[in-house]
Amino acid sequence: MGLDQKPNRVEPVFTHPARLTDEFLSTQLGRPVTLTAVESLTDGHMAQVLRLWFTAEGEGQDPVQAETVIYKGAALSKTRDIATRFKSLEREAAFYRALAPKLPIATPHCWSIAPSSEVEPWILLEDLAPKAVLAPPLTMDSALTLLASLHHKTRGDALVRINLSNNINDLNDFIQSQDPIMIERLLSVTLPENASLLPPMLSGRATIQSDLHYPGPVLCHGDFRWDNLSAAKTGCLLDWGDYCMGPPAYDLGYFLATSTPDRDPTEVNLITWIDHYLDAVNAAAGDAHPTLTRAGLIQDVLCLLPIIAWTPVMMLLTAAELPGTKHTYWKAVLTHCETLSVQLSRFSG
Repeated sequence: MGLDQKPNRVEPVFTHPARLTDEFLSTQLGRPVTLTAVESLTDGHMAQVLRLWFTAEGEGQDPVQAETVIYKGAALSKTRDIATRFKSLEREAAFYRALAPKLPIATPHCWSIAPSSEVEPWILLEDLAPKAVLAPPLTMDSALTLLASLHHKTRGDALVRINLSNNINDLNDFIQSQDPIMIERLLSVTLPENASLLPPMLSGRATIQSDLHYPGPVLCHGDFRWDNLSAAKTGCLLDWGDYCMGPPAYDLGYFLATSTPDRDPTEVNLITWIDHYLDAVNAAAGDAHPTLTRAGLIQDVLCLLPIIAWTPVMMLLTAAELPGTKHTYWKAVLTHCETLSVQLSRFSG
């Protein structure tokens, strides 16, 4: 449903939190508004994501003007267990409270956050869709430049105490809570029998197998993929529930795995993308932060791919709760992790 197709009624109360009333929305926005419709967005399966349509008193010849805002709350499906385990919504709330104003890149404006006294967290965010429609579309180059900007401008700064090891520990806790037979069956039907990723994935579960050339730390988004990028504000980054301090190769490898399967990921294009990121991230390098090299970065991505590959596995284990397109998406991501492993191995010598 596009923004020019406003829902003609508010959904029944059991499909969204009872707190979503005129009074609630007016209080959070700081002006009197009338809630006119609640639109469920299917893209956010780790949280309940709703677009709230409302009207407010206008000016001049148009006394009533339709506006929108995004509400994020606890997920209603099985993926709620994953979000709870990783405290994704709480982490995103903390991000908007303290970290967003310090970043060199654009993020949605946060209107309001649930007070700590409430049992379940929620966030009220700017709806970027209207601005994105009017902006030039993002390209691979602009996405990688955005990632490089995040990394080189936060390099070496201990912005948060959460690091990649914390994320890996949470991931391992989830893996260990699942039926190992189901996991191995999923891997066997999705990856080839001789897949290079299988031994490191199954031997130590989600672990870093060797020392990294560039451990960072930089601020990693943790879920840097095309679905979490907006063309608004000349490139804007969404969904901050997995951020941590970690190695730059994690975000880069995750982006290549999740966002390039349908973008002609030949080996030539792959190296072009990696070089574009390197040029951008090294542009501000100095004595304190030496430049990254292609060989070292590729080896770091190869080291981290077995960890990155566990994210699609985790999502596919909740397949019954995912929309059909998401199931297909995460399956493609898992198979592409193996493709990347094979491709990058040719350049790691």
